[in-house]
Amino acid sequence: MTVPLDELHVNGKWLAQKLTGTQRYASEMVRAIAASGRARLVLHVPRGADVPGWVAHHEVDVKVAPVAGVLFEQIYLPAATARRMLLNFAGPAPLLKRKQLVTMHDATPFRYPETFTKRFVAFYYVMYSVLGRLARHLVTVSHFSAGELEEVLHIPRERFIVAECSANTLAGVSETRPDLALPERFYLVVGTLAVNKNLRRPIMSVADSGRDVVVVGLAGDQQVYSATGSLAGHAIIPGWLSDSELVWLYRNAVALIFPSKYEGFGLPPLEAQMLGCVVVSSDAAALPEVCGDGAVYFDPDDPAALIAELAELEGSDVAADELRRRGAKNAARFSWASSADKVLNGLGVR
Repeated sequence: MTVPLDELHVNGKWLAQKLTGTQRYASEMVRAIAASGRARLVLHVPRGADVPGWVAHHEVDVKVAPVAGVLFEQIYLPAATARRMLLNFAGPAPLLKRKQLVTMHDATPFRYPETFTKRFVAFYYVMYSVLGRLARHLVTVSHFSAGELEEVLHIPRERFIVAECSANTLAGVSETRPDLALPERFYLVVGTLAVNKNLRRPIMSVADSGRDVVVVGLAGDQQVYSATGSLAGHAIIPGWLSDSELVWLYRNAVALIFPSKYEGFGLPPLEAQMLGCVVVSSDAAALPEVCGDGAVYFDPDDPAALIAELAELEGSDVAADELRRRGAKNAARFSWASSADKVLNGLGVR
């Protein structure tokens, strides 16, 4: 069935939230759909949220709701989009609506429940179980996640449109050197101290081997403030960094080390590949699917294997250059435009 162009409405709740990977995904997917010219969008924004500047450059009709929070998502949106297709790219969606597309990024709350509160895990399980059976369309970010969500929530993986993330958000960003005391050679790590990210042992092992490590993503996270002290003396932990400063780090690091045990996608390695940074990645979860042959892999439970891979890379400029070449080729497989097309094709939009 072909969906009329004027029937694509968007849940803009992410515009009132702190920017994380989920919110970036929502923003880039909506921007790419708007830029495609295949659909005319109606963006519903909760009260008090900021409307991004790019909206003015596309044919997007913005409707600001008189409410925010749960009332916006669970009451206002079903009423305002009755009989219309609603696109949700940032997690939970209205429970009282069937004609909608719902995004489930991964199964992290169910595979690593210790990372979250029990209340949060229970909420997500109930919410996704209901939405997975009632929503007309489902989206996830990798084939690995589709399989995981099938296993945990018993939703057939064939129901999921796989619309991957992309690193091309940083493609046009100019680099700026961070105001940090950095050594001439350093390894970069991007992530938090969430259990599934598996940072502590690998970082300590790399530091204990005499190598310098810069860890981006720890500062400012209230849930891990008390834990970051365990990395004191083992890593350089900057405060908040702009995209341009992150680009500089990617382009000047010896390599990105990504030791995660569980990722539904894993965007930092893809960003690194696009920016010419060697990637040394865990071989767990979706990471081999995302990084392809453009990375060196190691067992996330074996720090000695990681150190051995670093030593081998440091001994061969040719190997590092080949990884950069393969990484750039791999990163080119992904784009927000192609992911937007997958969603629109799944909706039946011509």
